[in-house]
Amino acid sequence: MEMPVTDIEKFLAGLVGPVGKADTMAVELGAVRKMAKAVEDFDPIHHDAAAAIARGYRNVVAPWPLLWLFYFNGTEHSIDFPFGKATVHGEDEYEFHEPVIVGDEIAMQMVITDARLKQGRSGPLGVVVEERRFTNQLGTLCAVLRTTLIRR
Repeated sequence: MEMPVTDIEKFLAGLVGPVGKADTMAVELGAVRKMAKAVEDFDPIHHDAAAAIARGYRNVVAPWPLLWLFYFNGTEHSIDFPFGKATVHGEDEYEFHEPVIVGDEIAMQMVITDARLKQGRSGPLGVVVEERRFTNQLGTLCAVLRTTLIRR
């Protein structure tokens, strides 16, 4: 038996808001160097403090994919959808504001910013937008990652 549209809309509306508490992780030199090597970014600012400082940074700069390490080691959550059969990944969107630096403490807070019902060709689709905000110990926003999930 299919769930009534009004119940789906009510369920989706109830998802909007913070998900758990912020998770904090330290930015470590070894992890930064390994990630830079893994993504083949050989810019000295990712390996050498003197090179990074000479270019105006506080210390060695983490390549942006290191944020995925924080994400995958952060708050675990899943949405137990009471409708549909499959959840697919729609898209990722990134905003970069401030470099992530070795020695920083990065807090990642996840928030569901949008959850709505959309009519697709094959029937109703649940569209959920998750936002992860990465902030350093100074309170400075470093990056935002938005992921759109589609439930069909």
